[in-house]
Amino acid sequence: MPKKRRTKPQAGSDIKTVIIKALTGSLVGIILFFALNALASLILWKADTDESVYKFVSLVIGAVSAFVCGFVAVRPVRKNGVAVGALSVLPVYLFEIIASVLVSRSGIGLIGWILLAVQLLFSAIGGIIAVNKRK
Repeated sequence: MPKKRRTKPQAGSDIKTVIIKALTGSLVGIILFFALNALASLILWKADTDESVYKFVSLVIGAVSAFVCGFVAVRPVRKNGVAVGALSVLPVYLFEIIASVLVSRSGIGLIGWILLAVQLLFSAIGGIIAVNKRK
């Protein structure tokens, strides 16, 4: 009678590991968003740019930080790229909206909802690329 082989659980297969990796990606995304926003604010202030450009620059920065967030969150786990990538960007969005509401003393507005859609899309794309990237 052949012996039963015990299989070792794969690294990153349990839910606790996935949550920790998603929160790690979120932390990277938060730091990157605020660092890029500070840099863009300095550049736009020095160039004396019109205020209407700020919204679009913030959307681009949000997309870049969401992509990196999804990529960093999914890369160690290497599965469920769309779900883990999209899940990891929600704390990033929450921090951004809280900061925006505190600074402007108003509601979220249309740009806030567009930012959510853009960040969900780009974090899912980052997760997909992280899953499919070869070692």
